Amino acid sequence: MNKIKRSFVKEWNKRKKLYAEGEKLYAEGYKLRAEGDKLYAEGDKLHVEGDKLYAEGNKLHVEGSKLRAEGDKLRAEGDKIFFSAITAKFGNIKITKRIWNKNNEPSFHLENGEVYS
Repeated sequence: MNKIKRSFVKEWNKRKKLYAEGEKLYAEGYKLRAEGDKLYAEGDKLHVEGDKLYAEGNKLHVEGSKLRAEGDKLRAEGDKIFFSAITAKFGNIKITKRIWNKNNEPSFHLENGEVYS
């Protein structure tokens, strides 16, 4: 009976040692998880801030698109006035559009030699 008791004590002490090591690792893991939770929280804040900036960027993009569309309307109206005047004066005449500068501003070359830029 004594052998059984000694054997049990030996295993018990081994278990206690392993359990203590496990407790240390568990505590270290808990600290790392807490640090990870802080980083998650910070990431969530940054994500929310990023979403706000993204939404603001979208608003500005939409506003810019509206202004560009309005500009396109005005440019089309100007083209209509210009081409109507040419048609009224010269009739059905050939017009060649050329891009002549780095700002992509066109020049119009009429079949009769007149150039508008």
